[in-house]
Amino acid sequence: MKKPKAWEQMDSYQWMTTKETAHYYRLIANLMKEIHAKIPDEQYHLDKVATETDIREENFQGKNYQRAVMYLMSNGCEWALKNGNGCTMCGHLAKQTRKDGPLSAHYYLEQFSEEFKRIDFSKYPLLNLYNNGSILNDNEVPAEALWEIIRMVGEKPEIKMLVIETRPEFVTKENMAEIKRLLPDKHVEVAMGLEMIDDFLRYVCINKGFSLKQFDKAARLVTQELNLRSYVLLKPPFITEQEAIEHAVQTIEHAFELGTTTVSLESCTVQDYTLVQYLSDQGAYKPAWLWSIVEVVKRTAHLGKIIVGLFQFYPSPVGVPYNCPHCSDRVMEALKEYNHTLDPSVLEHLDCSCKAEWEKELNHVHPPFEGRLSILNSELIK
Repeated sequence: MKKPKAWEQMDSYQWMTTKETAHYYRLIANLMKEIHAKIPDEQYHLDKVATETDIREENFQGKNYQRAVMYLMSNGCEWALKNGNGCTMCGHLAKQTRKDGPLSAHYYLEQFSEEFKRIDFSKYPLLNLYNNGSILNDNEVPAEALWEIIRMVGEKPEIKMLVIETRPEFVTKENMAEIKRLLPDKHVEVAMGLEMIDDFLRYVCINKGFSLKQFDKAARLVTQELNLRSYVLLKPPFITEQEAIEHAVQTIEHAFELGTTTVSLESCTVQDYTLVQYLSDQGAYKPAWLWSIVEVVKRTAHLGKIIVGLFQFYPSPVGVPYNCPHCSDRVMEALKEYNHTLDPSVLEHLDCSCKAEWEKELNHVHPPFEGRLSILNSELIK
């Protein structure tokens, strides 16, 4: 697809100095802290998983399998609780305990073992295990619990693949080697959120809190022993539709250059208690078009295994990408079929009258980047 003229303004954010970048970074972190303070207190059963295990699908080694997605109840992501007050689009914290310290190893082992024995892995041979944070962070999941959980996974020969999730700062040569030792015959993918290749945008638009250099270093450690799954985020706040497509393509290209086994293309959704939700309520954010997801997949599927996240999160989002009432369901079905086969040809002949509106949006000239950030200078949280 020919790049529209609007694409020429993409680099308008480069005017910002380090001082100005730091200003917005601190501002967003403080706003996220205010938003999280409004999460209502709830009572949680610490011996039970956060929600019933979700059953999804994934093409693994050329065959479509059902996979079990398990969410451990935890204190929540330390990045959201303490260090940086979380990512702008992430609503996971709203359904975690948010305690100052991690749950004891006893609780993790109790909730995991209880849920683990319920799953028939002969039917669901792929397991995604999440704590809605970094499972390799001892301050979230004690090492005693983690290694026992990994050992239990190793005792199930039916499990073909395990996916765990972490921020890059918790990846070490030692923990990668230990996972490999405990699971020598299983395909293990360590998932990390690269999101966007550009450091400035990853900091200011997502509040991710790490650099590309840090991600790349962790990626090299992962791929020495295991497999890397890289999350790429489509259309975070303050990014136009056209910019979102181009950044996603560039980020996917970089992910595969690092040796990524699987890219998970995740479109930004609207989740409760997030900055994205506030911006959406103010008319300052709209999720991506489904056409944009299709475009990114068509331009990058030849590079390697790319799966499309279908907006299935815990807790569930309140706003997701869409086209129009006439074609959204049809396009979503095509994206599901793509995930089944990893064959982008299933996306080739999609069409609808709303596609012209999407193309018009790609050509629309938006305010420069600094203008889009101006809403952050107002008093946001009432």
